[in-house]
Amino acid sequence: MKSALKCLSLAALLLLRLNAATLHGTIFDEETQLQLARTRVALIPLPGTAGGAVSVQTDERGAYLFPDVPPGWYLIRATRLGYAAAEYGQSRPGRPGTPVQIAAGVSAVTDPADARNVIMRHQAVIMGSVVDDNNIGIPGWPVSLYTSRPPIQRVAEATTDDRGSFRFGELEPGTYIARSGGGGLDDTVTLVPSYFKFGTAVSSAERVRVRTGDIQTLIVIHTVEGPLYELGGEVTGPVDAQGKPRPLRLTLITDTGRRLVATSAGRFSAANIPPGNVELLAEGFACAGYQRVPVDRNIYVHVECPPLMPVSIAGTGDYPLIARRCDLDGAGPEQPLAPGSMLPPGHWEFTVQTKPQNYLASIQNQTNPAPPQTPVDGWFAFDIAGAPSFAVTLSTKPATIAGTVSSPAKSSIGAPVYLELLNPDALEVPIRSWATRADERGNFSFKGLPPGSYRLVSSFEVDSDDPLARDKATNIALHEGETANVPLAMIVP
Repeated sequence: MKSALKCLSLAALLLLRLNAATLHGTIFDEETQLQLARTRVALIPLPGTAGGAVSVQTDERGAYLFPDVPPGWYLIRATRLGYAAAEYGQSRPGRPGTPVQIAAGVSAVTDPADARNVIMRHQAVIMGSVVDDNNIGIPGWPVSLYTSRPPIQRVAEATTDDRGSFRFGELEPGTYIARSGGGGLDDTVTLVPSYFKFGTAVSSAERVRVRTGDIQTLIVIHTVEGPLYELGGEVTGPVDAQGKPRPLRLTLITDTGRRLVATSAGRFSAANIPPGNVELLAEGFACAGYQRVPVDRNIYVHVECPPLMPVSIAGTGDYPLIARRCDLDGAGPEQPLAPGSMLPPGHWEFTVQTKPQNYLASIQNQTNPAPPQTPVDGWFAFDIAGAPSFAVTLSTKPATIAGTVSSPAKSSIGAPVYLELLNPDALEVPIRSWATRADERGNFSFKGLPPGSYRLVSSFEVDSDDPLARDKATNIALHEGETANVPLAMIVP
């Protein structure tokens, strides 16, 4: 009896494998045409195809294999450090790929002619130098790279080599701003932070645009002489039972980085500070203090480290409140907040990641009421001091956009669909963006949306912020709880 059952189980397993296929291929470097070993390859089902994404790693010859793939439509995506993510069937690097179909009843396929190969291209690079007034490179000089859309955010930092050259690699496609830091040279000359190509104001900076695989060279930053200042003062904090000051740290933050200027209570001083805003963050035993100070001369400040107060949170339901600190040198890591958590003072951003049956309508700090603000990419920003009390409003009436992609020139199966919530004050800078793929019938949907004005685009060939995409986009106004059915024509240049 057991032998018969075993034979039946083997027969069932064999039948299952006969109704599945084997997807295989090789990952290549575009420039050298060499195989890429140790590359992560993911098999991602389109909406409507059962099952979740799975991934494997290529072998020493760059080959991958997915055995026993169930019927359906899939994307094949390759990722590797230093390379842009690539998909099978993409028209060129950086573009979305096309899906592959696994039909029911297809047996394992291992013929080389059926290989699904993927070509990968390195991420973008920006290279250049920092030079003095004689166009001689300055060695060991700090350089920062920022996003170009305001408010600009630092995305990378580097130090020039012995010839004054710098390099920023692993960059996503986009537009950037390069800036050198401030400091003193070997003589009495001091340099203030300067943008590429010239000037000390961000408005005069020349933007650098890169696409996947680009290497932008000759980004020469001409430094500007100017005064640097000293910032001194005193930091105070709590004391222990014997009246001795408890340990604390004082960090000075600028938009080009941060440095520790004190490790205990008492006097402190910091030199070579360029003109502009600086932040002072004191942190100690259950205490924290914060100041933002404009520096245009030598100044003296007093920084306190008062006791931290617990956070009050209401209205989040089963969702956690997510927070990230945003100092002058960029955003910090995201962290969930629970009622009673301690939050150091400073500039923070908050969001709630909801499920499709809700959307985040607003977040308010009731201890410091302010006019309603427009969230950026779903984040609400606040300057925190004291004991913040957050009131979160979640709506149970989210909107939905659904529709079908059509195209006379290209299949709409797995078509990329991009959705942007528009900023009424600056249409070129969306408040929030989403992306999805159509299913095998060209159907797509976005759920859990707030009310507002939206821009909808589908294309394998153009970016959502491309002027062509904006001209041919479908615009729609959504009300709370509304479901909009939108026929969407694919953009095919």
